[in-house]
Parts: sequence; C-alpha cells; structure tokens
Amino acid sequence: MELIRIQNPSHPWFHETWQIYEASFPLAERRPLAEHIRALENETFHYNLLAENGELIGLLSWWDWTAADGTPYRFGEHFAVVPTLRGGGYGSQALEFLKGDESHIVLLEIDPPTDDISRRREQFYQRNGLVTNPSYDHVHPSFRPTTAPHRLLIMSYPRPLTPDEFHTFQRFNNEVVLSYTER
Repeated sequence: MELIRIQNPSHPWFHETWQIYEASFPLAERRPLAEHIRALENETFHYNLLAENGELIGLLSWWDWTAADGTPYRFGEHFAVVPTLRGGGYGSQALEFLKGDESHIVLLEIDPPTDDISRRREQFYQRNGLVTNPSYDHVHPSFRPTTAPHRLLIMSYPRPLTPDEFHTFQRFNNEVVLSYTER
C-alpha cells in the first residue's frame, strides 16, 4: 500500500477522498470544503490518500509540528478505509504510516468507548500500539457553528502523554487546526 499526499484540489483523487471524508465523519468533525482547501496550503497539514495497485483504499490526514521545547508531534486528524475494504489489514498498515519512525509523539482522538463500535475502534488502536489517555478531559470544539462541541478521548503513541504534552496538543489544536473551521 502507498501513501500519496494531496496538496491541492486539482489532484485526480481529491474528489474521491472527499467523498470518503464526508461519508466517514460526523458533521461536527468535518471542516467545510473551502476551509479544507485552505488547510491544504499549510505545510504542517498532510492530507493523504491510501492506494494499492491503483485502487483507492482510504484517507489519512495529520498535522506535524514541533513544540517550543523541540519535541516533534503528529496529530492524526482523520483516518478512514473504504467500508468494503475494512478488515483486510489496511488500517494497521495505514497506522504504520502515521506512527512513522517513532521520532515524534503521535496523538489521535476517538469517541469514548460507549458502544460496541467505539470499543472495537479503541481496541484496534491499542492492538496497533497506541495507548488511551483517560485522565485528560478533552472536549473537541465543533468545526461548524451549528454543531455542539463533544467529548473525545486522546490516544497516543508510543506512550501515555505527560500533562505538558497534552497541553501542547490542546494549544496547537486550538490555535492551528481549528483555524481552518467555520467556528
């Protein structure tokens, strides 16, 4: 499987990845198209398609940044595999791209494990080396003014976050990631 970065909406697979994005995430967690296109111009934002043998497998987006203390971070913002291809090992392969060379702290947000689907999602990430950070209260502001903020859990790799690392993530999320929304 290969990872291909999309840096503008004229990419031949942009439209297909956008359809996966819209179908896979609730409205509160999706930025509007115009804001997404604007985010593509930010070098720290990586919007990637996953493909194998010319077939679109899914999408994986993340933000790379370095904190003031020199610590490198990667925030996995959106990750989805085409529904008909789930269960084929593509998700685990995609997480290897996200984790990279272990030189940075990897974070992602998940819904609290309150039903079978959300429990299985957390277990999938745990099987792939991420750890849940339940002690941090994380309320994700909505990407749109018409939807409410919602509580999410933070997962990290290769270890649990320190309080300073969690606050570094919150600051980056509020100052950079959320600047590409309608809020």
